[in-house]
Formats: sequence, C-alpha cells, structure tokens
Amino acid sequence: MPDLSLDPDFLGRYLTARLGRATEIVELTKYPRGVSRETWFVTVDASGDRLPLVFRRDLPGGSVCPATLRFEYEIYRRLQDSAVPVAPVRWYEDDPEWLAGGREFYVRDHIEGTWDIPNVTDPRPEFDDLRIAISKEHLRKLALVHTADWETLGFGEIMIVPPSPEANATTTIDRLLAELAQFQLEPFPLVVDAAGWLRDNAPTRSPRTSLLKGTNGFGEEVFRDGEIVAMSDWELASLGDPTSDFAHVQDFIPDIVRDREVRWGLGPALEYYEEVSGLHVTTEAIEYYRAVGFLEMIVFAHNAAVPLVEGTDHLARLAWVSTEVLYWAKNLLAGATGVFAA
Repeated sequence: MPDLSLDPDFLGRYLTARLGRATEIVELTKYPRGVSRETWFVTVDASGDRLPLVFRRDLPGGSVCPATLRFEYEIYRRLQDSAVPVAPVRWYEDDPEWLAGGREFYVRDHIEGTWDIPNVTDPRPEFDDLRIAISKEHLRKLALVHTADWETLGFGEIMIVPPSPEANATTTIDRLLAELAQFQLEPFPLVVDAAGWLRDNAPTRSPRTSLLKGTNGFGEEVFRDGEIVAMSDWELASLGDPTSDFAHVQDFIPDIVRDREVRWGLGPALEYYEEVSGLHVTTEAIEYYRAVGFLEMIVFAHNAAVPLVEGTDHLARLAWVSTEVLYWAKNLLAGATGVFAA
C-alpha cells in the first residue's frame, strides 16, 4: 500500500471514505520530535470544514516502547471524557485495505497549542514567576491524573493492577522484567542484581494506586495561554504509585533560590501538590522511583535493538537508543542500586 508520508492523494481518498464527505489535504507535516513513534499533523478541508488532525503510527520496525500502539490509543479513548485534558481520538485503523505502508495508525484531533514555552527553563530572576506558575499548572494536571477513577474509566482492563497500594513498587518491577523477557536479546546480570535490590528496598507505603502518566513535563504537554490543554505521550503509562511520576518530571520543578530564600523547588512543589491532590509524596520515595526509571530505560532502550537485529528497520535513532542510551541506563541503574558507583 502507499506510504502515508509520501502520498497525500491516498490520504485524501482514505479520509473521504472515513469521514463520508469529500476531503482534500491542505497540509501534511511530520512532527520532528520524539523517538518512540511517528506523529503526523494533517490539516484537511472536508466539504468546507477545516479539520486539524493528528495521525500516530509506529516506526517501520515497530515502536521503541514495548507497549503497543493500540494500548496508547486506548488510553486516550478512556481519558477523553474525564477531567484529564487530552486530545479526543476519532478512530483506530487496522483495516488492511487502508494500512498506509502496512502500519496500523490512529487518528485524534489536533489541539491548538505548543509544547515550547519561551523562557520556562531560563534561570534569570525575571522569569521566576513564569517558571513557578508553569510548575504549579503541571502539578495541578498531574493531580488530576493521579486522582482519576481509573477503575471506572476502565484502565484495569488494559493495565496490570497492583493487588494493593503496598505492592505498587514490586508490581512495577515485575511488569518491567516481564516486558524485557518478551524480547531480550542478551543476558543482563546487572538487571538481575538491581531488581533484587529494588524489591528489597521497595517502599511499603504508598499514597494510593493511581493512573501514572510516565514521561511528563517539558516537551510532553500542550500549553495554551499558560494552561495545559492536552497531555500527550502516554505510551509509558501504567498503574502504580503516584510518586513514580515525580521521578519522571522533565524541567518543571526548578530550584529557585533568591537572597537565600527558597522560592521554589521539590519541597515547595510537593507541598503544593499535596494541597491540590490530597496525596503525600516523599523525597525518599522519589529517589527510589528514579532507580526504577533507570530499569525502565533499559527495557525500552534494549527494545530499540530488536528491529535492527531482525532487519525490519535501520533508523539511526534506533542504533543510538540501543547503544548509547542503554549504556547510560545501565550505569545509572548500577549507581542507584549500589551494584557499583556510577
């Protein structure tokens, strides 16, 4: 079948059939960021209506993430009627007649906004208020994710459910090891040793079992006028300890100290998060979940090697993730768990 990236005429015919009205492609752009999957922005004219859409599909050899594309789609589908802001999905396409390039894909609405907030990482004092405001907005939205009724929303149907909040950590370790075993290409003695340490040192108390976003923070959410209007990149989502998401935050909890006064940082951020969520998160538990995050990094970095070994994909990004990223993940995991000093 024609490849979506090269054949707008095919895409126009497909959307005409799907939408049930004459459709022309106005703009077709590949999103340049991200390494896990392909994202395409497609603006169409459907019988006079201008529709901004997003097409999401795997790389030619599959995704860097072990989770399937269908799993990612189902997360959006379940969240679109919740308080968590996400782009509404329209449909998932697995009909062989319409599989562009042989790959399944799904379609969602394109929410107007941007991931890039000017000056949000600038450490100069004049941007302190902006950085604190953005951090608080992100914490408010994380609180919505963590307090969502994941059972009613149906996440127990697609995710492994910890038997109790006390088992959140060990369930996560077991899940990651099971994922790795499905495609493991070489032995990892380090992972065996580190997993033993992680089990022995797992927190025995947890605020609750929550829906977790996984990757979150700068570059992962869509902002408009200082507000998160859509949370994206859900491929690492799971059920577990909300503390885990604080170990994955990217650049949205800055340390701001002026005249020896702490204006913002992890401590104030956790206090604010508890105010808006009712959940208590400790810095000690965050450090533990950072180590768990290094194990997760090994899992997806090693998964990137599979299409290279099988010859289904030869993208340079896969070679980078499965070598350099894997190398650093192993070093970080070893250092965090005491296997050796990083």
